Amino acid sequence: MSEDQAPAGEHAPDAATALGLAVVLLALAGISALLGGHFLLGVLRLAAGVLAGAGLGVLLIALLGGRLRRRTRTLLAAGLALVVALALTVPAVLATRVDSLGSAAAAEIAPLGEGDTVASAPGGQGPVLVRRADGTAQLLDAATGVHEVEASPGGVLALSVDGTRLVQVSGEVTQVHELGGDGSDGSAAPVELPGQPLALDGDVLVLRACEDGVCRVRGIDLTAPDEPLWTVMDAEETRGPDQAGLALPARAEAPPGLLDAVAATGVLPSVPLRFDPAQGWLQIDASTGFPVGRVLAPADADCRIAATPAPPDPQSVQEQGPLVLTVCAGEDGALTAAAFRDGAPLWESAPSPAGDWTVRLEAGRVLASGTEAGTTTEGEILASEHGADWIAPGGDGVAQAEAFTARIGIDGTRMVLTNEAGQLLAYDTATGTNSWTLPLDDPDSEVRGGLASGTAVVLDETVREEPLDPRGAQRLRVITAEDGEVSEELVLDEEITAWHPLSGGRALISTDEGTVLLGG
Repeated sequence: MSEDQAPAGEHAPDAATALGLAVVLLALAGISALLGGHFLLGVLRLAAGVLAGAGLGVLLIALLGGRLRRRTRTLLAAGLALVVALALTVPAVLATRVDSLGSAAAAEIAPLGEGDTVASAPGGQGPVLVRRADGTAQLLDAATGVHEVEASPGGVLALSVDGTRLVQVSGEVTQVHELGGDGSDGSAAPVELPGQPLALDGDVLVLRACEDGVCRVRGIDLTAPDEPLWTVMDAEETRGPDQAGLALPARAEAPPGLLDAVAATGVLPSVPLRFDPAQGWLQIDASTGFPVGRVLAPADADCRIAATPAPPDPQSVQEQGPLVLTVCAGEDGALTAAAFRDGAPLWESAPSPAGDWTVRLEAGRVLASGTEAGTTTEGEILASEHGADWIAPGGDGVAQAEAFTARIGIDGTRMVLTNEAGQLLAYDTATGTNSWTLPLDDPDSEVRGGLASGTAVVLDETVREEPLDPRGAQRLRVITAEDGEVSEELVLDEEITAWHPLSGGRALISTDEGTVLLGG
């Protein structure tokens, strides 16, 4: 008699024992599944799958009895147990697996540190410029990856408005690198010119250079840079415009330098603005050098001035050209804002309440925050193309909306908020029109994020619905703020340390291990 076969009559007790064990294992599997689902315990959910597989394997042994050799029965039972356990656990694990930033990254660099800055062209085109605190720089492009840029700590780097060129200023020398529409890294020989840039409009670079106490402003066609298109004399005393999109005190402690705004924003404007100490601020034509329109702001007034994209206009089928915004503070701190296109006035606000204000010139509107004179309560007011009076952001449209629980961000175009109903919403900053609405997983969870460059980054906690759902996972969404289109959505268990919204529905997301470019 083979040793793999039991003597006649002995398989009955073995089968009965196996049947009892199978019942116990399957019962334990059911209990584990119920408790795991009720308490959302992943270990019990996995144990249920393993126990169910083992129970069915033992049940197979009981059903086969002594009809097969013991080794064959054991192998069949083990195989069935393994297949059932894998079928009940692996798909569930894969279904609840979280995403990773690395797998979604269009480009990846070392973590951003304190003092590092990030810039992108406002139209969403071209690479992202990262300037490190030590003076080094990198260009990130979804098509071509990461390129190191040779830069000195004291130099200025900026992208053109259309994202096709990189402008580098070292002292009194300006270099213009072609980046191209194909994502090239600007490694070709740059155009090098004496002077400091005021603006880059298409192929025309406007420069200011001083030599032996004589200052000149010139227009240079970068496709034929040997001879200037025009040259005009300029006063030795000068100053630069202000940063668009950044909060600034309404009264400057000192006049900004020629390149302060370019260095702060990382973008060289397309509108050339020139300060004349005898007249004030003028817009000049990049192709001729002649002043365009009227004086934008007097030389002796406390004014901020910047060129910005136009505000959204749903009624217009044509893209609106950039605007020049000014906001001037009176002796009592009252603000008066105005907008110009090609030197022609478009609108002017009434004076705001007197107070201590910080201003932000963006998207053809002026957003001021601070305290009104005689009060200690901080607030915000907005001047826009929709009326002469300063209003609270969103006006009546937002005032009548459901109570808000958090504000993700605000700019000249819109504000992004959450409400008690568990919704993420965007409202036009001037009119209060609801632009779009997206759901949140949990109305009571903490929502973090930011809004800049026409893009919102939103982090909200996910709700655990299955035992194997990860604990503490967060949903990361990169959203085009104009229409609410989600360009990137990930569920992560990585700790997000910083986020930088970028134009074109892109964002730089940082962890302790690195920084990745999403979107684009």
